[in-house]
Amino acid sequence: MGARGNEEEGAWRLRLDRSTGGRMLHLGAQRSFAILRCAKIKTMGNMGASLQHSFRERDTPNADARRTSDNTVLVGGDTSRAVLEAWKDRAPEKIRSNAVHGLEYFVGGSPEALKAMSRDEQDAYFTDALDWLKARHGAENVLSAVIHRDETTPHMTVMTIPLDERGKLNARALVGSRDQLSAMQTDFAERVGKAHGLERGLQGSPARHERVQRAYAHLTDPDAALSLPERRRGAILGLGGETEAEWRERASEAASDALRGVQAARHRETRAHAVELFTLKQQVTGTPKMQEEVSNLQYENRRLQRELKATGTRAELIAKENRRLRAVQDGLVAGGKAFAKEKGLDEKALVTRLHTAAKEALDAFDAPAAKPAARTRAQPKSAIEHAPKAKPAVQEQVRDEPAAEHRIKPKDDAWDDGQ
Repeated sequence: MGARGNEEEGAWRLRLDRSTGGRMLHLGAQRSFAILRCAKIKTMGNMGASLQHSFRERDTPNADARRTSDNTVLVGGDTSRAVLEAWKDRAPEKIRSNAVHGLEYFVGGSPEALKAMSRDEQDAYFTDALDWLKARHGAENVLSAVIHRDETTPHMTVMTIPLDERGKLNARALVGSRDQLSAMQTDFAERVGKAHGLERGLQGSPARHERVQRAYAHLTDPDAALSLPERRRGAILGLGGETEAEWRERASEAASDALRGVQAARHRETRAHAVELFTLKQQVTGTPKMQEEVSNLQYENRRLQRELKATGTRAELIAKENRRLRAVQDGLVAGGKAFAKEKGLDEKALVTRLHTAAKEALDAFDAPAAKPAARTRAQPKSAIEHAPKAKPAVQEQVRDEPAAEHRIKPKDDAWDDGQ
């Protein structure tokens, strides 16, 4: 086809485009879109898995581990556990079983547009988006915001707790309907995206609906065969047909949509497995609060074991000392018996006197410290005073036997009772 033929085909295409509402003008145009997506987090297990993905605490195949240090935490702690604790601090005491626990936002843009931005321009876009979310939710309800630069396209994930003015979990008031979501995306594009050269995506676009349907087909069946679209040949003289470049673009879109569906399906499976693993881990190890309590109990148990060991050591020393005292006592009794037998004294009376003196000494030792004076006035000369004097008397008798005043009474005379 010559130059004139190309001009005629171009004029025909322009007329056809005008007759269809101008939709065909967008097929070849390069546009930059602001992207805002919102996901409902319905359980703590889902929240934990999502946060572990954000902080790269588990394997993330689509992220480059060499660039993880380029990620930036704008709000909240730098671990999933810290954000979960922040959620617990904000959550109400009573939570419905079907309540949405969190709303996670994905903030991004067309890959070509974001890659064309400088680092400062990207930061400015994400900061404005974060301010918009804070105004929408309340700054205190934005628990975490992380910019990811270790994936193909820079983006930001934001975790919020959907509290209403009464302090109740109420995601429905924020994103409860399709109209609310559409209005939210429009407002985001107007207030945030436009200032950074990003516009809102087409609403109700048939082409977009067709692409979503293709992606959804592979999302529900990742192993489905990929079928490329046939090239439109047109009617008479090829009018209404598409060029080789246009067909290649449509075929490339079909392949990309199928791949996106497969990736989303695999990501969903991976996320489901992560949720299941996180739930099982919590069942085994408990929640962070339970783990802290277990750690405290383990510390207290170790302290008590150390005290018990020290007490056992002291008990062994006391038992050894008791055995030593019993040995001394047995030695004294045996010596007393031998001495009485040798000197012709009343052996039984001597042993009884020794036991009585020992008992009186123990009673005086065990008496309460608060009543020492009363016991001293109420009782005559205590057994403690008898005991030390009786022993030297016996020893003195052994050393100086002729002294008659130190002799013990003969066997036929009874021992006095210490009065």
